[in-house]
Amino acid sequence: MSVLAQSARVFDGTSLRGGNMAGDWIKIRTDLYRDPKVCMIADLLMSKDGDLNKYVNQNMQRDMTVTRNVMRNVTVGALVSVWGVMRTRGKRESNDLSARGVTVNVLDDIADLPGFGEAMEESGWVKQTDDGVVFPNFFEEFNADPAEKMKAMNAERQRRFREKCVTENNGDRNVTGNVTVTPREEKRREEKKQETPDPLFDKWYDQYAHKVGAMKARKAWSKLEANDKALCLAAVERYVYATPDVQFRKHPATYLNGRHWLDELPHDPLFDDPLTTEGCPF
Repeated sequence: MSVLAQSARVFDGTSLRGGNMAGDWIKIRTDLYRDPKVCMIADLLMSKDGDLNKYVNQNMQRDMTVTRNVMRNVTVGALVSVWGVMRTRGKRESNDLSARGVTVNVLDDIADLPGFGEAMEESGWVKQTDDGVVFPNFFEEFNADPAEKMKAMNAERQRRFREKCVTENNGDRNVTGNVTVTPREEKRREEKKQETPDPLFDKWYDQYAHKVGAMKARKAWSKLEANDKALCLAAVERYVYATPDVQFRKHPATYLNGRHWLDELPHDPLFDDPLTTEGCPF
C-alpha cells in the first residue's frame, strides 16, 4: 500500500493499526497532525530540491502538485508505518527505541516515500548512529513497549485473582454472612419476633383440648380482634361438649380461621334452656 493510500486512512485524532503487525495498534496523539515537527517534515518533502520532488519529476515527467494539508496527512501516515515496523523490529533502551543495522534510507522504503528518513532526522525524531538508528524518547512520547504491556496485563490479572481468593476465603470464615435470605424467610423471622405469649390463647387452647397445629392456631388467634377472642372463649365449652369425639373436632387453626364459634350448634338443654326451680325438692 502506497503512503498516499495510507494517508487516506489518517484523520486528526485517530489510532491506526501498524503496517505489518496484525492485531497490534499504534497510538498517535490527537494533535499529531498539527505538531510542528510534522509541519517541518511536510515542508521538507514538498521542497523542490527534495528527493520526493525529484522522484516525481523523474518517474512522472511532471512537477509534484500537492497541497500542504495533504502532505501533512501523508506525513502522519508515513510516521505510523515507520513507528509500527520499528517498534516490532527494534529494541528498547530506556525510553529510546533503537534498530541496529538500519539507516535513515531504510525508513524511506518502510514509508514508501523518498526522502522521508532524512526529513525525520532533520526534525529530531530519529538519529543515525554508527550502529543503526535511534528514536529518542519513543516510549515516553508515542507508545508502550509490547513486552511491558503484556507484563502489566499479567500483573493486573494476577492482582484480580488474588483479590478473588481473599474474598472467597473471607466468605468461608463467615458462612452466615453469605447466606441469601429469601423474602419469605425474612417474613417468617419477623413474624416469629412479633409473636408474644397470649394467656387468653393458652386458656382457649387448653379448653379446646385438641392439641394439633399449635403454631398455626396461635398465628390465627393473633389476627383476631379482642371482641372475637371473647366470643371464641365463650363458645369453646359448648363446641367441645357438642363434639365429644376429638377426631371429629376441627383443627384449632381451622376453627379460628373459619370463625366457627359463630356456627349454629344442635339444641342442648344444658346450654340453651333457662334455669328453673320447678320440681326442685328444696
